[in-house]
Amino acid sequence: MKKVSDKQKIKDRELAKIKASLPKICYICGRNCNCEGAHILPRSTFPEYYILPENIIPLCKECHFKFDNDLSFRQQQERIFKIAKGIDKQGAIRHFKKFD
Repeated sequence: MKKVSDKQKIKDRELAKIKASLPKICYICGRNCNCEGAHILPRSTFPEYYILPENIIPLCKECHFKFDNDLSFRQQQERIFKIAKGIDKQGAIRHFKKFD
C-alpha cells in the first residue's frame, strides 16, 4: 500500500474543508442534492490548482460525470469556462478546447 505524505494529508484536509463549504445546489443544472466538489481544471493536468477554492464547484453526480467525460457538454458551460479563464486562461482554453 502506498503511503500518503504529510504534505498530501494537509492538502486532502484542506480540500475536504472546501468541499464541505460548497452549496448543495448543482452549479450546472440547479438541482438541490448532495453535490460533489468538482475541479474545473482537473488535478491530473493542473495539480497547482488542486486546493484553490475558485477551482472547485458543486456538481450533482450526473453533471460531474458529463463535465469530466463529455467535451461537448463541457464546452457548453460558459459560466464555468469564464471561471476557468480567471484561474488560468491558457489552461482553460486547453481543457475546454475552445477559444474566447
